[in-house]
Amino acid sequence: MTAVERAANARAGRDLVNLSNVDMVAADPVLTQLLDWVQGFLTRPHVDLGRSGPVCPFTVPSLNRELLWASVVAGDHLSADDIASATESMVDEFLRLESSGSADSLYKAAMVVFPDVTDFDLIDQVQRAGKSRAVENGMMLGQFYPGCAEPGLWNADFRPLDCPLPMIALRHMVPSDFPFLVNDPEWLSSYLKRFAPSVPAQVRSTMVDRLLTQRD
Repeated sequence: MTAVERAANARAGRDLVNLSNVDMVAADPVLTQLLDWVQGFLTRPHVDLGRSGPVCPFTVPSLNRELLWASVVAGDHLSADDIASATESMVDEFLRLESSGSADSLYKAAMVVFPDVTDFDLIDQVQRAGKSRAVENGMMLGQFYPGCAEPGLWNADFRPLDCPLPMIALRHMVPSDFPFLVNDPEWLSSYLKRFAPSVPAQVRSTMVDRLLTQRD
């Protein structure tokens, strides 16, 4: 990757497009494909999901509130550092974005898409490296790509992160994220600092079960 390309891609995270902007989405084939997948998969129920409701409960309110954003970073020779730089830019821009109200900020989400990447280990590597920083700041950083084998929370045979486009996504942490954080002491500490007073009863029960299992 040339210096010019690297500089352009570093700016990509600062060029987030609101997916409710019809004209801007229509002008970019990658964003068009992304929105089709979001509307056709994330916002809908799935027979293998293991629970009722859409695959991603936050996507519909995020779209309705015009709080879903994305950027595209092109290039088929991106390194892990290139992907990490674009992801960090996306995180920085995410923090600067203003929502329509404090209550709505929960539904703000952003994605940075790498349509030409074929080595998906790079996506996993950057996501793993960046998750701790995200969690510490009250956010969740997730990886999506074709064939992603990460199992579903309610059905281990379901693959919710299997996406036609390689990307890294960011959203705010919520109380129901406990199962995604319990296995790392630092993540769990960050979670409890934010949510201990308001943890739902079902999550508290799950926490007790997990802690007892670990003691055994």
